Amino acid sequence: MKAIVYHGAEDFRFESVPDAALRDAGDALVRVTRTAICGSDLHLWHGAGLPLAEQGFAVGHEFVGVVEDVGLAVRGIRKGDRVLASCTTGCGTCAPCREQLHSGCTVTTANGAQAVFGFSAALQGAQAEAVRVPFADVNLFRIPDALSDEQALFLTDILPTGYMGAELAEVGVGDVVVVFGCGPVGAFAQRAAQLRGAARVLAVDLDAHRLALAGARGCETIDPSREDLGARVLAATGGRGADAVIEAIGRPELIQQSLLLVRPGGRIAVIGLCAAPVQLMPVLLFLKNLTLSSGLVNPQRYVARLLAVIESGHLDPTEIITHRLPLADGVRGYELFARHEDGALKVVLTP
Repeated sequence: MKAIVYHGAEDFRFESVPDAALRDAGDALVRVTRTAICGSDLHLWHGAGLPLAEQGFAVGHEFVGVVEDVGLAVRGIRKGDRVLASCTTGCGTCAPCREQLHSGCTVTTANGAQAVFGFSAALQGAQAEAVRVPFADVNLFRIPDALSDEQALFLTDILPTGYMGAELAEVGVGDVVVVFGCGPVGAFAQRAAQLRGAARVLAVDLDAHRLALAGARGCETIDPSREDLGARVLAATGGRGADAVIEAIGRPELIQQSLLLVRPGGRIAVIGLCAAPVQLMPVLLFLKNLTLSSGLVNPQRYVARLLAVIESGHLDPTEIITHRLPLADGVRGYELFARHEDGALKVVLTP
């Protein structure tokens, strides 16, 4: 079969790989119908903070598809089901999984293994024609007939991640929320803040096109290279500071800046993957009675509630899609996304 394969920084190739196949009794084999390039994939593309010794594995962790086969122990998923997959995999029975922390599963992360598709040969990625999904009953979810593949696709990672950011930041009715980043995760964090009742969402980015898209979804936009971010936040809050800040980029300096932007008693959620060391002023956490939260998403805990929001028409995840390409052009998709070329916000690939 064909896949986008990692060979090092900025060295991804569309090439033949061994066919995906069942390995364990709890596995399912999924024929991929849509997959997408995630900001986390760009860490591999840039080689930033994620040095990997092994090469030659398929990348990608956002995907939907059709079940082609299941192992003997699979009970809830059947051949022919149209499904979405959680990007983080869990066994469903260990202590972290029982607490809905599937990304910390003691089984799927044993011996240093990755619980996320597409970061090692042990769990091949889904920018491919097919993919093996372990513990299928835990990590696969049927897509309702009323929803298209693209409407369900981002439930695999970035939509739950954005919603988790608003949840960790305890966004509530009437809040003023600052969201660092207008990329795909930032966009869904903005939408989630609005769904949870925020009165004002201040979207911060340097990309004029992405800021324009954030403005179209009802955010107040700020380019900190052109105006004083702190002054805008104070003006928007009567001098108090933001109720909550969501950092959706993964930049160390923005985490520190978040401590300055929130009001006393404010909440900060870091959902951008930050692979660099972070220098904080802990005294601000102490003196301002702040809460700082972070974490890797566990879509399993969010899929059902977010499916309902999409089905109700209150959220259309496809709004962030800017490019649709065949899988064979996936490397070009990486180039577009990494360079912000041609207004690229989200690239969806079709095998």
